[in-house]
Amino acid sequence: MMGMCALQDLLIRGCHSLIGLPKGGLLATLKQLYIGNCERLESLPEGIMHQHSTNAAALQALEIRKCPSLTSFPRGKFPSTLEQLHIRDCEHLESISEEMFHSTNNSLQSLILGRYSNLKTLPDCLNTLTYLRIEDFENLELLLPQIKKLTRLTRLEISNCKNIKTPLSQWGLSRLTSLKHLRIRGMFPGATSFSDDPHSIPFPTTLTFLSLSEFQNLESLASLSLQTLTSLENLAIFNCPKLRSILPREGLLPDTLSRLHARRCPHLTQRYSKEEGDDWPKIAHIPCHLPEKRCQFEKGEEWHYIDLIPKIVINEVLF
Repeated sequence: MMGMCALQDLLIRGCHSLIGLPKGGLLATLKQLYIGNCERLESLPEGIMHQHSTNAAALQALEIRKCPSLTSFPRGKFPSTLEQLHIRDCEHLESISEEMFHSTNNSLQSLILGRYSNLKTLPDCLNTLTYLRIEDFENLELLLPQIKKLTRLTRLEISNCKNIKTPLSQWGLSRLTSLKHLRIRGMFPGATSFSDDPHSIPFPTTLTFLSLSEFQNLESLASLSLQTLTSLENLAIFNCPKLRSILPREGLLPDTLSRLHARRCPHLTQRYSKEEGDDWPKIAHIPCHLPEKRCQFEKGEEWHYIDLIPKIVINEVLF
């Protein structure tokens, strides 16, 4: 490997008999390292962490996935150049800690954690994060105090953390004043509503995209006060079989909403069906941008199917 003096990306995947990697530093040119599906791997290359090595890699992205025999990181700190850290399906790997990061020179922007049972808390030095995804996690309850402090987050995705007891209204997400994209999936299996508080406003008004999916007993979104999300453009609701209403108590969705996407929600299909559903007039103002995008003049992927039609009007726009 030392002869590959220009190597920037290294992928090690599906090496089922691999137990360890060569000792010593990584190439200084290496920017991205992916290690996955190595069931017997017991140690990581020393060069991913910085001590006093002169040939330590200036990694920008590190992903470790499905390495169940891993138990620890090498000694030292993650490089200050690291922007993306993804750890999934490494049940026995030690927790990341404050000591592993440069507190004053930290570039980390993206953190993805999944099935990482040893992690009980997030390091306080992760205030540079803009993207956080947590999935299939048993200890989400313990992470909430740190998550609400990540005020630079623009994107947050949390899924399949079924042991959570704290209601969504108490997560403190309204403090994330830079958040634009929020996706929550597969939580609160017995809940029919997100909160009993009639004044509950759990989300920041900066949100432009909100996705809620796989809430098997959820019946209403009234407690979310969606009308207060004055920047919301996209609302997606998937696989909520008992959901009967998406409207806030005030009966209005934000005027900024330009796309509403519901799938596998049978009660919504009936209630909001075009021109026939009881609540169709309350969402009729939301335009459908998919045809407009696909049939865009001379650019859309479907344009060649309709280019011979002399007059085309989509969402009151003449093409």
